[in-house]
Order: sequence, then structure tokens, then C-alpha cells
Amino acid sequence: MGRRKTHEGAGRVYAAAEKWIDRALRKDDSLFTPGKPIWSRNHLAELQDRFLDHPDVGEGNFYEKLKTQLQGCSAEAYQLMAEVLYVHLLFIDRMRGNTKKRQVEQVLGWGAPLATIPGDLVNGLSRGLGGTGQRFFSDRPFHVGFIIEFVDQWKKLEQDERDRLLNGPWVFKDFANKIDLQRELFLEKPTAHQPQVQALLHFVFPDKFEGMVSVRHKETIAKTPAYASYINDPTDDVDRKIAQIREGLQRKLGRDFDFYNNEIQVEWNLTSLSWNAYVRRAKEYIDLGTLETDEIDYKLEIARKLGAARKAVLDNAVGWSDLVKSGMSGNVVVHFSQSKFRDWLDSSPEDARQALAALWMRQDVHVTDRIRDFCVQFPTSYMSGSGTRMNVVSQLLMGVDVETYPPFRTSTFNETYGRIGYNRPGRNADEVELYVHALGFLDRFIEEAKQRGVVLRHRLDAQSVMWQIRGGALRRDTVDSQFEEDDPDDVPEQGLAELAEKTYLTQEFLENIQTLLEDKKQVIFQGPPGTGKTYMALQMAKHLAGSEDRVTLVQFHPSYAYEDFVRGFRPRLNDGHARYELRDGPLLKAAERARKEPNIQHFLVIDEINRGNIAKVFGELYFLLGYREELITLQYQRDDDETFSLPKNLYIIGTMNTADRSIALVDLALRRRFSFVEFHPDEEPVKGVLRRWLIDNGKSELLWLANVVELVNEKLRDDRHAAIGPSYFMPRNLNLDERAVERIWKHNVLPYIEERRFGDENVREEFDLSKLRGISETDGDPTDEDGDADAIGNGDGDGAD
Repeated sequence: MGRRKTHEGAGRVYAAAEKWIDRALRKDDSLFTPGKPIWSRNHLAELQDRFLDHPDVGEGNFYEKLKTQLQGCSAEAYQLMAEVLYVHLLFIDRMRGNTKKRQVEQVLGWGAPLATIPGDLVNGLSRGLGGTGQRFFSDRPFHVGFIIEFVDQWKKLEQDERDRLLNGPWVFKDFANKIDLQRELFLEKPTAHQPQVQALLHFVFPDKFEGMVSVRHKETIAKTPAYASYINDPTDDVDRKIAQIREGLQRKLGRDFDFYNNEIQVEWNLTSLSWNAYVRRAKEYIDLGTLETDEIDYKLEIARKLGAARKAVLDNAVGWSDLVKSGMSGNVVVHFSQSKFRDWLDSSPEDARQALAALWMRQDVHVTDRIRDFCVQFPTSYMSGSGTRMNVVSQLLMGVDVETYPPFRTSTFNETYGRIGYNRPGRNADEVELYVHALGFLDRFIEEAKQRGVVLRHRLDAQSVMWQIRGGALRRDTVDSQFEEDDPDDVPEQGLAELAEKTYLTQEFLENIQTLLEDKKQVIFQGPPGTGKTYMALQMAKHLAGSEDRVTLVQFHPSYAYEDFVRGFRPRLNDGHARYELRDGPLLKAAERARKEPNIQHFLVIDEINRGNIAKVFGELYFLLGYREELITLQYQRDDDETFSLPKNLYIIGTMNTADRSIALVDLALRRRFSFVEFHPDEEPVKGVLRRWLIDNGKSELLWLANVVELVNEKLRDDRHAAIGPSYFMPRNLNLDERAVERIWKHNVLPYIEERRFGDENVREEFDLSKLRGISETDGDPTDEDGDADAIGNGDGDGAD
């Protein structure tokens, strides 16, 4: 069983694969409609003619081309192609099950009478077996084509020979590798189908062949010097070598291990770098000769500006604030943090100047003391999270000596620590501890490079090289990562640009949330109703996790208890008699799923977190929020020795409605353990969401509505938490017109405002939609006392951002 994947849902994948083997390889049956001969040679021949012998090399994506190729074929051929795609998609792990289902069913919808996939087979799509790399998608025609050609040539065998191959893994492999691929499609890239071959071997013999599709990874494992002693029977067959290596490793690691586990992968995979490999990668980049232009020059310019700002601050010179703002630019600090820092300068200039003076004072005071002095005076209400705050402080320190104090970003350093096995700072490290640890790493990098003949002049060089080789193009050129994302539509590692476009928020705003999650592991989105907090929490979680199966959603309410959330005794009928049994709640279940995939992010989304009695619901889990992976004893134990810890890869996103008066019940202990992100309609980026949504969805004729919402929020500014959010007017079906706006206003918005202003008899007159629309269309910007119409837009998209 050691080669089989054991994560949750893997069993459903193997069950689906077994059904395909039984119905398609042993018989001519169908996956989706048992008893119907779909996998027969005559239907395969139809796909061979249309897909293999007439490949479409024109414009368009895979499915656009496939639709054209299949046009006019039989209903059975459509269904066969859908089933072939099902088999192709079955192995892929980091692609959403709903996405797989949608892709298969769209092919069925083109011409097959069957409209849906049977439920048991849908379950098989929800979780795959492993990462596949981008080539599984860019080379999809070759993989799909191989399945068609393999099964056709399989059907030419006598039944006795098929049975023999299905009972012999090595003869089956020989047959799969010797398939005659002389059709036109395969001539273009003769080896592009190989990942699909590896997936096929594992599906048919999961106890004999490893669950990995990268031939390069297999070859790398087989050639790893540390494993040479395990190969006692010399062979040229890479799978036979790995079988011997696994047998040897099992004596040390136990039966059920995966070559992609961190502690094992570091021994063979170049993506888990030792110092030798890391310095070699650094040298490859340095030899390109672009370090100065890529990284050093612009950082020196930032340092020059901040040096001038430092002098002005220490001299209390006129214009010091503008000089500081000029220096706090570029991509060293995320834009959202830069904006919050500038807000602090503007609102509390003297406090900010004194804090900056403490950081930039004479050199005889140790830098750690100066950082702590600054952080004490830098309000957490403007910026929380030690990593986020240190990111800002590190840029300010560039004005002292950029070669000694280079920029710092938590995510970049943590990624690098993990890649080479360098110890990370403690879980609750403050700003100083994070930065000192990072500087220590850079010093170690400089020394390790020196010992290997590579010169890094100072910490700035080391930080800049680290940034360039942190997992970018250089790594992708040299290593086929098992953990590359799969579907171009489902790629969180590509960054947050796609999510920003989908949610109409800014990328900087989302990057700040991601940084806060990295810092504390838990955040709360707070704001008035209708600001998209719950939607954003789910979208962010699904995007970062890579699958909705790694996201657990719960909603707190006044009767929600510890026994519901963590663990407790619950009644159950058994033969008509009620009895109590100990059941795990969503927190423990989510933690267990996360523990099974330690290298992948899992999320627990708690909607309306402030509506429950937080201290009572979390119980002793309050402690674990601040001390991940510490062991504690739960209130309800299954045995006396049972302990529990909170996995570091389980992230928590809560939502909090600030219009709910129960907000006052949220205690300081919760606020200390969570970072808080404001979703407020009168602040960007939430302020501009409705306007951007209207423009993007072709509803510019309703831009007056964005003006009205801004006008109403200005009228409600004395009760800021009563503001109207954009989500009221962003229906998923996009059926928004003037009649729909009037209906939403009458039945949703007005009742809400009346409740907030209970007893005010003038509410309906003051907030009449027609009246507000007239004001907004004649008075210019409702938020600008001078009536500057250019500030709000005029229906053609101006001012939308």
C-alpha cells in the first residue's frame, strides 16, 4: 500500500480508476452509462479520425478546437471523448473538482444525450492524486490522444492476453511504452504523452508504480547518490530502481511514505536546495550580469531618498514628511502598506516624526533598540502583523545603510528558509526577531557563497540574489516541480492578479491580506453588511488553497457552542433508542485534513464570528491560536493520552459585521490573536467596487447608482457602520436594471437604514431613490464640498478606479 496516496478523497479516485479498468479495458462498456458499448473499436476509430489524424493547430484553446473537430460525429463518439477526458483529469490534484466536472460535461452537452456524470464518478473528480505540472495542460492533446490510441491497440489483443497484462505490472508497462504512435498528432512531440503513461501505470497498478507523472523526477530519484546503496539488483528500468529504493527507505521511514514529503524530497529534488545547490543557483544568476540593473540600482535610489528624509526628520526641517513619502515608494513595500503608512504621517505628523527620529537616530544605539522604539510608537491600528510592520521598517532602515540593512519581506524569507532547510524564527517572533533572523540568514548566505568561490559584497547583494532566485523563472527552467499548478484557471501561485480582477478589489489589498495570513495565520474581515466580506473570505481561501475541498465554512450564532465547533457528545438514534456519542466538530475535522497535507494551505472560514460567545466556543483553543503546534488536552478526550495541536498550515478567516451591536462583545484576547482587515464602503478599494463592477459588466447606464451609494454613505457618516455596501447591487445572475435597483432599494436598503435610524420619521423622504439620483446627477461629487464633478465619473468610465 505504500505507493497508494492516502489523503482524504484518494480512495474515491482509485475506485473510479478501477471502474474504468473493469468497463473499458476488460470490456467495451461505458463509465457513465454501464451496459452501453462506448469503449468499442468503432467509436475509438471515429475519434482517431477526427482527433488524431486531423489535429487542429489553429487559434483557440483546447476545447474550442475540440468542439470543431467533433462537430457532426455520433452521440457515442461525443460520450467517448467525454469519458476519455474524465480519465485524463482523474489524476490531477490541484484542480477543482467542479472545474473538472464542468469540462467533461460541456463535451457531453455538445452532442451526447447524457447530460451529467453519475454521482459516484463525480466524487472521484473532487480530489486527484498529485500535482502534474503545467505540461499536463499545455500538452493535453497528446495525453488525451494517447488514451485513445492505447485503448484502441489494447482492443486488438485477445482476451487471454489482456488478462495476462492486467495481472503483470512489468509486461503491462512494456506494452504501454511500446504503443505504436505513428499518427499525425504524435509526430510533432514524440514524448509529450509520457506523463499520461505514468498516470496510467499508477492507476492500473497503484501498489507497484509510484504516484508521480514526472519522468524527470523518477530519473532524479533513481540517480540520487544517497539512495545508491538500496539498489541491490542492477537494472536500467527506472521504476524497478525506485521499487528497490522504496523497499530500502521503508525500513527507515515506515511503509506509507511519499517521495514528495518534505523530509524526503529534500534528499533528491532540486526544489529543496542544499547550500551547495543554492549557491550554485545564485552563481547562475550572478553570471547573467544583471544584478545591478535588476535589483541594486533602484534600491540605492530609494536609500538616497530616505537618507535625505532622515536628515530632514532629525533636523525637524520643513517638508520632511514629503521627503519620507517620496522615499517610501517602489515595490519594496506592498502599496497597501505604503498607503496606511502615509495615512499615519498625515494624521499624526509629530508622533510620526518622533518615531522616525527614534529609528534614524545616531548609530551608537543598537539597531534592535531603535526598531523596538519605533514600533512602540507606530500604532497597530494603522498596521498590524509583525511581518507586515517589519516590511515597512526595513525600507525605512535603507535610509541608514542599505548595504547593512536591506529590505525584508516575510514570505520571501520563509520560502527560502524552507527550500534549504534553514531554521525559521519562532511562531510569535516580533519585528526585531524576524529581522535579526533574516540578517543572520543573509550573513550565512554570504559565508556559504564565499566558501564556494562566489562573492556577495554585502547583505544587499545577498538579499537581492535571494529575491531573484526565490522560485522564479530560473527555477522553472531547471526543475519540473511536482507542485506547479495545473489548470491556468486554477493557479493561486501565479499571484493574486486574477483574484483581484474577479473580486474588483486591488491586488495590493489582497497581497496585504495574504501577508497578514502568513504573519498570524488568522485574520478577520470586518465592516458593514453588503461589503462582500463572506464572499471575499471564501474566494481568498479557495484561491490560496487551490481547491474548495480544503476550505471548511462554519457560521457562528448565539446558540453555537464548543461542542458544536470543537468536540462534544451529541445524540444519535440507534434502533429507535437515543444514545450519545463523541463527535468531532468542524475545527478538528479541518485540522485533521490539514495535517494530512502539511505542505498545502487549508482554511477554516468562520462567518459572523462575533455572533457567538467567542471565549466559550473556542475554549482552550484560544491558546493554540497564538501557539500553533503546541500540544494541549481537549475538554473531551477519546482516551487519557490524547493531545491536540493546531497545524501551522490551517489558516482561519473570520468575518465580522460591524453594524451588529454584539461587536462590543469581542474581547481583547481575540483582537490580539487575529489581524483585522477593514472592508468599508467609504474607503478604497471597497469604495470603487460597485463602479468597477458596473463598467466591467456593461452596465454603464447605471453608473448613477454608484454616485447614489456614495451620497448615501456620506449622509450616514455619523453612523459609519451603517454604510451601504456594494454587494446589494451585484447579483450573480447579472440581471441588474433600473427596476431591479428600485426593488433592491425598497426591500433591502431602505428597511436597513430605517432600522439603523429607528424613530426617525424622515428616513423614507431623505433616502428616496429618485430624489437621491437627482441630487447625484446635478451636484457633481457628493463627497466633495466644492462639487468637483471630475472626481466621481460621468457615465463613461472616468473615475472608475
